[in-house]
Amino acid sequence: MKAIHIISAVLSVVFSLTVTANAQSITLIPKWTAQAQFAGYYVAEKMGFYKEEGLDVHVKHPSHSENSFLYLEEEEPQAIITNLSQALMECLAGKQIVNVMQTSQRNSLMLVSHSPLKGISSLQYKEIAVWNHLSQELLDQVANKYLLQVNWIRFNSGINLFLAKAVDICMIGSYNEFPQLAECGMQIDSTHVMRFADYGYDLPEDGLYVTEQLYKKHPETIQKLVRASIRGWNWAYEHREEALDIVMEQVHRYNIGTNRYHQSKMLDEILWLQTDKNGERPYRLSREGFNMATDILFPADAKKANTLLYENFVK
Repeated sequence: MKAIHIISAVLSVVFSLTVTANAQSITLIPKWTAQAQFAGYYVAEKMGFYKEEGLDVHVKHPSHSENSFLYLEEEEPQAIITNLSQALMECLAGKQIVNVMQTSQRNSLMLVSHSPLKGISSLQYKEIAVWNHLSQELLDQVANKYLLQVNWIRFNSGINLFLAKAVDICMIGSYNEFPQLAECGMQIDSTHVMRFADYGYDLPEDGLYVTEQLYKKHPETIQKLVRASIRGWNWAYEHREEALDIVMEQVHRYNIGTNRYHQSKMLDEILWLQTDKNGERPYRLSREGFNMATDILFPADAKKANTLLYENFVK
């Protein structure tokens, strides 16, 4: 009986090694360093969901100042996680990419100020700190949309610039910097905060993208990647504490300065941002979200000349 168990264990190991050897390798590139923002992908890797689909997925995080698009190569089996707005701006610049999964359905961007904010007009002629990874073209389109003349002050990450009062207004995310301010003991009055979504800029954010060339060449592989990733996010939603354990393994692996409390707050907000108006989590970019984004980001002349269609962009 003991010999049977040993043989069974050996066969199991051999089978596992064979599956891994034959698996399709894919590099998954998030838009930021390790954190709960990418929990579903970590779960899919840790729980073996990718392997069950015949995939060998490796997560490769960029640095604070790097754009994930820098790593995207035409013929390489890669997928990146980035904002819809950033992806559309890259398409406008000629990048051939497609959206294969949309996790975010709501916008997380906020402005926080040391002085009261009284609508869009209160931003006029102000200095606003923004993240380095946001393209200048994107910022210009946002400013043009709301007829603003502002001075964008670049910074890499964190809230120190704002806490030190080096700037009066700072861009933050509802799932990261906003709870960080509270964790630092700062009590923020609602009149000092402006959510972009409340002013018509409720653009979906995080999505999964691959090159059009890769999608056309390996559509079934990409479908497997999406299927396993969705399974990972659903598992994270249903097992939040276990998902946080997996997130903390990642942040420790990459030596990220954070804690479980903050990552828990982040995961809760990220999962809420994934819900649509009906409270569902569709994992797909809607036509409404796409149209809203192109209306805001593309100037009239560029939009008229642009051939980017929803059917071509969303797979």
